[in-house]
Amino acid sequence: MMINIEFIGLSLSLLVMLIIVLHWFRESKRGNANFSYAVKSKPDSSLYNHLQTLNLNLPPALVIAGIAIVAFAIFMLLLEIFPKHIPLAAIAGMVVTVFCFNSISDMAKMKIKRVEKGLAEAMDMMKAALTSGQSPHQAIALAAQSGQGTVKHQLTEMLGRLDMGCSPEQAINHLTTKYNCIATRLFAQVIIARYQSGSDLTFMLDSVNRIVRDRQRHQLQIDTHLSGTRYAAILCGGLPYILIPILLWQQPDWFDTLLKHPSGPTYLGGALFLQFTGYLWLRRISRIEQ
Repeated sequence: MMINIEFIGLSLSLLVMLIIVLHWFRESKRGNANFSYAVKSKPDSSLYNHLQTLNLNLPPALVIAGIAIVAFAIFMLLLEIFPKHIPLAAIAGMVVTVFCFNSISDMAKMKIKRVEKGLAEAMDMMKAALTSGQSPHQAIALAAQSGQGTVKHQLTEMLGRLDMGCSPEQAINHLTTKYNCIATRLFAQVIIARYQSGSDLTFMLDSVNRIVRDRQRHQLQIDTHLSGTRYAAILCGGLPYILIPILLWQQPDWFDTLLKHPSGPTYLGGALFLQFTGYLWLRRISRIEQ
């Protein structure tokens, strides 16, 4: 009976994953053709914003359902191994759920940091172009041509919207909404001020770029001090799962003593819970920002 339930859970997990992949493929082909500039009546959820940052055009409900199915599959798998120890399986399912959501958030923040770094380089290029006598439009176009990845794509889209007659707010809205950070917000205010009031773009870019560079330098110092914490978290978290398969390969009955002991699953559950608590604490420390 337990095997049948586990098979059903795994089948549902694969089905949801297939639906997510198909939906993402369909939405990615649409691109930004249906992008709307209308003001939304309510703010989007954090999960939705993270998915947009990662270019995953998936409904948050579908992602939540997929993570829930994966956690349920892990729960049923451990319940099959330890039939009478529901707390152990529940802890494992909770760990998988939190880890998946945290991974989405961390990947989104990493991408925003890359965009912030690329935008600072683009502002350097724009300032150099303005100093050489080019117009603001030409300076933005040059920065878009010399940029890479997301920054190149976003600046090109912004120029296209400006050429089509969109207001500066509409042209820059996609960048600030999708990659919400101090650098994009300051850059947006500079572009809006230039096109609305004709302010000196060179002076504003120099001031904003100095702020962004100072923040990046301070953040780099913080990251350097916390690098040991990150490596310790990775080592402590991943080493047991690397050693267990190796030990089982060298000595297949190495784990039997713990599994057959009446309190073995309790020890495993406690160890997993403590490791999960340590992961959350180290993650909080390693995410310290200025």
